[in-house]
This record gives sequence, structure tokens and C-alpha cells, in this order.
Amino acid sequence: MESDYENPKKKNPLNSPAFRRYFRVSLVAIIVILVFVLLIWLAGARQAGIPDEIDFIQLEEPEDDNPVVVFETNLGNISAVLYPEEVPEYYEYFVGLVESGYYDGTYICAVVDSAYALGGTPDADPNGDNEGADESAFEAEISDKLWSIKGSMASFVGTTGMWPFQKNCAGSTFFFINDIDDAYMDESALRRSYGDALGSVYAEYGGIPNFTQKYTIFAQVYDGWDVYETIMAAEVLDTYQPVSDIVIERAYITTYGEAPAEVYGIPVDTEAEDESSENAESDTE
Repeated sequence: MESDYENPKKKNPLNSPAFRRYFRVSLVAIIVILVFVLLIWLAGARQAGIPDEIDFIQLEEPEDDNPVVVFETNLGNISAVLYPEEVPEYYEYFVGLVESGYYDGTYICAVVDSAYALGGTPDADPNGDNEGADESAFEAEISDKLWSIKGSMASFVGTTGMWPFQKNCAGSTFFFINDIDDAYMDESALRRSYGDALGSVYAEYGGIPNFTQKYTIFAQVYDGWDVYETIMAAEVLDTYQPVSDIVIERAYITTYGEAPAEVYGIPVDTEAEDESSENAESDTE
């Protein structure tokens, strides 16, 4: 016959004060280890989703029938090749805005640390109301042929969803991607983080590596680099708004055959290139 009697002296060791102290200490130790591993991963681990072999179409001269957008600004013209096959949804949307005259009279409203410039806004103030702005938003289209190298154009208007499942969205505003400080562009570190192919391209041409596969990259500047550099060097207020307005007076769509470059390419930082060559030579000695 089974007894319902329970020995009051028999205690569960998992409820003892000693075990609770041990559990708390162990939990803290595990968290510290996980944080340490995470920091190591963030500092040097290869970013996921980057292929070993990449077709860098931004570095290739386009065909004559490839669509191009030309921005006529008050500082001069900038031309950029578009990629309808890689980002078809955004391409249709962007071309529709251009052909409707939406960007005529808009501003490049912010230049952030010469790293990128935000444009296509109805207001010259980045914190302005932007009355009349197109508020459409599309989930970012990510292509393994388009990367955030110098001269690339990307769009970002906010996020959708809840953290940690938020997704970036593209819309009417866009930014010209330039370059970040050379201190963050060490080639060996870039190769570790982004693979040999992409890491070497970032090291040679510049760009913003931490934008990789986060935003809709839809165009690549190929002409008007003097204007481009003037914009990136613009004097700005504390809000990053240019002291002197930078206006997109007109934007229109054409083809590369109608608006070719004398020499297609992205300007290379010769100092960084020389340093990279010196490092390569020292590695072989």
C-alpha cells in the first residue's frame, strides 16, 4: 500500500540556496562568454550571404541600350547607370518618378561626413516636413551583383516589422554612397569580413562596407565625378544640411549610348592603392 506521507526532511537540492548561488554565477559566466564570442565574430568573422565569386557589373562598361539617369544640379551634371534586371520593382518605381518630373527642383539635403549624400527630398532641410514627398515604400531588393562601393546609389526610407525581424525599405529618397575613413578600410580586415573578392574591391575603390546587402542598390555613378566630389566636400550645418543649397534642377532617363563616359570607371584612391601594393610586396618578401 502506497503512503501519501512525505518526509519533511527530504529537500530538493535544486531549491537550496547554494544551488541558486551557483546557478546565478554560472549564468553570468555563460553570458560573458557569449558576449565575448559575439564581439570576436563581429570584429572579424565573414559576413554571411556573400558569394566567393562575384560578377561586379558596376565595374563593367554598360551596353549602349542600358538605361541611365542624369541629374542636372546647380553644381553640374551627374550620370548613373541603372540596373532593371537586378532590382526590377524599384527600377520601375524610380523611373516612373523621374519621368513624372518628381525630382525636378528637389534637394540633396544632407551630406554626412563626406561618406554619403541624401537626395531627392522636396525640402532642403533634412529635418523638414518634406510636404508633397512620395511616401511609397518597398522592401529592399538585394542583389549579389550590386554592392555599396563608391558612386553606388541606394534607397532607404525606413523599416517595416518589429525588431529583430525588421526589414529595410526603399522609396523616393536616395543616397549617393562615397567612402569612409581609410582607417576602416584595411584590406586584410575587409577580406576577412567580406571575402577576398568583395574585400579587395572595397579596398581598391572605396565605399561603405557596413551597408553591404542592407539597402536597395539601384544605380552606379559613372560620369560627373568632379560634381560628385564637390557635393561630398560641401560645407554643412550641425544637421548635415549643406550651407549652400544643392538643387537637382532636372532629372531624366536616357541610355548609355546617348550619354556615354569618355572613360568608364570609378576613381581610385591612389594613396590607398600604393599602400595596398606596398603591403602586398612586403607579404611576399
